[in-house]
Amino acid sequence: MQIESLRELLEDVRRGAGRSFSGIGVLVSNNPSGLPIVPLRPLAATPTFGSTHEMLIAISDKAHELHDGFHIVTSDLRIVRFSQYFSPSIVPGLKADPARRGGGRYMAAMFGSTLQDVVASGVASVDYGVAVFEGGREVAAT
Repeated sequence: MQIESLRELLEDVRRGAGRSFSGIGVLVSNNPSGLPIVPLRPLAATPTFGSTHEMLIAISDKAHELHDGFHIVTSDLRIVRFSQYFSPSIVPGLKADPARRGGGRYMAAMFGSTLQDVVASGVASVDYGVAVFEGGREVAAT
C-alpha cells in the first residue's frame, strides 16, 4: 500500500461526495480483529456495489446510515469493515498541527496510526482537507 494511493482515495471521496459530505476516516489494516474498534451500525446493510471509491463516496453523505466512524480497508484498499467506532489510546508526545484545526477523527487517525495493526490512517474533511498518517506523523496532506 502506498501512502499516495490512500491520499488519492480520500481526495476522490472528498470531491465526489458533494455538498453533504460528512467527512471520512479510513484505517489501513490487514488485521482488523487486532484493532480497538466496534461497529457503530451493526445491523446496517453494507454496500456491495462498485469500487472502494464508489462505495465510500456513496456512504459519505450525512444522510447515509454508514457515514460515521472509520472504515477499515486492507493494504490493497479493499473495504473489510464499515462505520467503526475507533478508540486508540492517546500517545504522549504526539501533537497535531494547530493550523490544521482537526477534530476527534483527525486525532484518532493520528494516534491510531501508531498501532501495530495499522499500516496507515487517513481522514478527509470539508474544513481541513485530507491528512494521512503513518507512525503518528502526518505524511501526506492536501
